[in-house]
Amino acid sequence: MNRLAIGVLVAALGTTIATTAQEQREVARHNHTWLMAFGNHRISDAIGVHTEYQFRRTGLGQDWQQSLLRIGLDWHRDESHFVTAGYGWIRSFPYGEQPISSVFDEHRIWQQLITKSNTGNFKWLHRYRLEQRYMDRTDGASWQHRTRCFVQLSWSPPKHPNWSVSAYEEVFIGLRKAEQPVDNLLQQNRLSSGLNYRFENGTSVQIGWLLQSVWKGDDRAEQNQTLLIGLRHDLDFRS
Repeated sequence: MNRLAIGVLVAALGTTIATTAQEQREVARHNHTWLMAFGNHRISDAIGVHTEYQFRRTGLGQDWQQSLLRIGLDWHRDESHFVTAGYGWIRSFPYGEQPISSVFDEHRIWQQLITKSNTGNFKWLHRYRLEQRYMDRTDGASWQHRTRCFVQLSWSPPKHPNWSVSAYEEVFIGLRKAEQPVDNLLQQNRLSSGLNYRFENGTSVQIGWLLQSVWKGDDRAEQNQTLLIGLRHDLDFRS
């Protein structure tokens, strides 16, 4: 199956399941703002370091939603394929119409594969991620596991290569034992679009929009409209 078919399949699957999962649930709707900084820094042709921080706020920045720090070690097979393993520290806060009971920390181990390809002037990025999540809640700690499938399509105008528009969809699927209920198999779906600009020094900025659908372990759900403001700067330490 080619990458175009995979991208269409992920988008169709996410949209179909999202529509079905939203039925018969109490849905809370929020507006958020996420400020994000990313980097993939090359130490050698094969090895790199991933850095990431996301400052997630409710509304236009009034209150905390979540703080997310992620680091990882990259292994590059070539310029189109690389894998990463890393650690994430996430602090979640009560917010909105269906708040969690209290602030809690999550310690996350994660692994992913990224592939890149082109179809004419269009660029594809596919990401497949596994996460092992230690949830340190005040009412009891627990482990959760999930997989994420992400597909992004970008396009740059031929006469303005520093500019690009992009869109992505990402599906979050919980991993449970076969004998456990699977009513909440789909945990999240994210659909996003953005406008990007890349400076001559390699730094790029993005402003975008995200529709985040979240399905909880009971009969509740969220649908969040989110403003995205992102910064990427990749360092190259190869001589």
